[in-house]
Amino acid sequence: MNPVDTATLHPETAAWLARGTELPQGELLARAAAVRDDHHGGVVTYSRKVFIPLTELCRDVCHYCTYAKTPRRLGGAYLDPDEVLGIARAGREAGCHEALFTLGDKPELRYRAARAALDRLGYATTLEYLGAMAALVLRETGLLPHLNPGVLGPADYAALRPVAPSFGLMLESASPRLARRGGPHFGSPDKDPAVRLAALRDAGLARVPTTTGLLIGIGETRAERIDSLLRLRDLHREHGHLQELIIQNFVPKPGTKLAAAAEPAFAELLWTIAM
Repeated sequence: MNPVDTATLHPETAAWLARGTELPQGELLARAAAVRDDHHGGVVTYSRKVFIPLTELCRDVCHYCTYAKTPRRLGGAYLDPDEVLGIARAGREAGCHEALFTLGDKPELRYRAARAALDRLGYATTLEYLGAMAALVLRETGLLPHLNPGVLGPADYAALRPVAPSFGLMLESASPRLARRGGPHFGSPDKDPAVRLAALRDAGLARVPTTTGLLIGIGETRAERIDSLLRLRDLHREHGHLQELIIQNFVPKPGTKLAAAAEPAFAELLWTIAM
């Protein structure tokens, strides 16, 4: 086999690799490591962060998720400002530099309890409350807010950017097949690949440093993973805003529709990381 220029991999070559004619794993990993070392050397960077689960309500119903819960399973729909600040201060004392806000996607569009809670807090939307809490944490603790609020549009980025240096939105997969009836994203409007890719493009237009990535093992093929990676590569080449790309492996969890599904083999995780 002729050497593959992995730094400028063309879609046709990627599809050929995904059909099963790829390099043996050891050689593929060695080539990927060489590309990494050529571009980044041996330095590994990280930032200590504290997680602030602003709300565990979500309008989506992903069939593998245990983060999202219904109102009756929660003591409160949202953390209140004192709870947010308490978590942030504890994180600062532990040596954290970032506050990672986790939350479901626009829960007020699905749950009356979310709308009522926002009304009591004095906010119209989850995103408006998120912006206020990010500003509070930044002002009172100096921790840098990193926001994972789901799908955003240009106006949302403009409103939140002054209080958050970075954002996160996992693509998970660019395959629309997974959103059809019976698929893991059926019933989750915010997991439509076109919607998520548009949000990632809007982040680039807003010059927002963004973390994204893939979730593997939820029914996608290798070719679909390659397509997802190429879509992200194209967005980054256009805007230069993707600061981190996560390859996350699906793990079956009790109480979900995919509880009995097999998790991807470790070799599949390595293959995807190398690609």
